[in-house]
Amino acid sequence: MEKDSNIEFVNNILESNLEPTTEELDTLKTLVNEWFKFDDQIRKLQVAIKERKTHQKALNNKIEKFMFDYKYKDLNTEHGRIKANERKVKIPVKMSEIKQKILEYKDLSGEELLAEIFSDRPTILKKNIRRVIPQVNLQI
Repeated sequence: MEKDSNIEFVNNILESNLEPTTEELDTLKTLVNEWFKFDDQIRKLQVAIKERKTHQKALNNKIEKFMFDYKYKDLNTEHGRIKANERKVKIPVKMSEIKQKILEYKDLSGEELLAEIFSDRPTILKKNIRRVIPQVNLQI
């Protein structure tokens, strides 16, 4: 019964031959043109953002090097502060290293194997800078 109603529904749609009016077609054309205009603008803006991020990254490296060479932790400017941060982090474990250690220590149980895989990882010094924008408090 459900199959018959589906076929009937499709037949009704095919038989109705609804055609949009010229006004509706004109409206659709203007909407589509506007959509394409916004899509083109978005694509151009994304390219511009990518270019600016590339330039910012190059400047970031130079500022970072300067700040760490001369041991500056904060730079105060009229546009906000730049904070330098350095921390020691353990190097992440790669999947290939995990597989290798599992094969190497196959006689160990779960807890011992985990301890062997994730302990004694070398540490590296990570340096970065970030902009701190002052927050405006509107409460009185």
